[in-house]
Amino acid sequence: MITKADLELLSEARLIDARELFKAARFSAAYYLSGYAIELGIKVCIAKLFQADAIPDKGLVNAVYSHKLDELLGLAGIKEQLKDDMNNDPALSAAWGVASKWNEASRYEMWDQFAAASILNAVGDPNHGVLQCLKKHW
Repeated sequence: MITKADLELLSEARLIDARELFKAARFSAAYYLSGYAIELGIKVCIAKLFQADAIPDKGLVNAVYSHKLDELLGLAGIKEQLKDDMNNDPALSAAWGVASKWNEASRYEMWDQFAAASILNAVGDPNHGVLQCLKKHW
């Protein structure tokens, strides 16, 4: 069983891994792991919805295994909050615009230095990054 705390650590670890891969000029891998940092960050928000001593809805449990960021935001119940945050922070809105293009199939594509740097910044910016925004909901 994976815990909320595990997901938090994994999300942050994937961002660190992505940065190290970028430094090593492994741009496609850096791009891909940056997206997983967001996916895991959203799943942290979902994990807090589960209650101890309760059997969760099977549909919710199955849906959590998606890799579609927009669907996961809906499951987490933070889609509207993210929209509000983006309305108040144009830099966050731009970051989400970059990061939201990631999907699981990104692993089958080659990404250049520019694309990798763009998503790394979009995800990891300490003031306006997507992961920083998600952490407010952890």
